[in-house]
Amino acid sequence: MHYVYWIITFLFLIVFVTFTAANLQQVAIDFWPFEYHLVLPFALVLLGSLLSGFLIGAFLMWLRFGAARARARRAEQRAALLERELVDLKRSAAAPRSAAAGTPQLANPASGLKSAAGGR
Repeated sequence: MHYVYWIITFLFLIVFVTFTAANLQQVAIDFWPFEYHLVLPFALVLLGSLLSGFLIGAFLMWLRFGAARARARRAEQRAALLERELVDLKRSAAAPRSAAAGTPQLANPASGLKSAAGGR
């Protein structure tokens, strides 16, 4: 599976390099409200636009799923609290049993009754 990752990465690299080499024409970019403009290769402008769109989209999705991450964090904390309570309850329920272990008891009280009633 590791090889598949490297093969796909290599193929994307080939496409990236080919696209960059084929689109070296200069493009003027004007930042409208300001008196600032750049002249850059078309490939750099397009790939920079794709990268900035990806980063903005990733940031917006990170913000969108913030509530889900908070709910998951609260659920994990609640589960940990409930697990601690369960352990404490099991410990407290086992304590009286260990104290009563000194008194003899029948393993199955119903079997003792059958033998006393005539073996039925």
